[in-house]
Amino acid sequence: RFRLREMLPRLANAMMRCKPCSERQLRLASNYHG
Repeated sequence: RFRLREMLPRLANAMMRCKPCSERQLRLASNYHG
């Protein structure tokens, strides 16, 4: 297993930096995590 809790914030930050309009993926990630 890879630690989702540690990976998600980094992924979210990277995605926000790459795509400032990535609400869909952020919502999917939050839904997947929660």
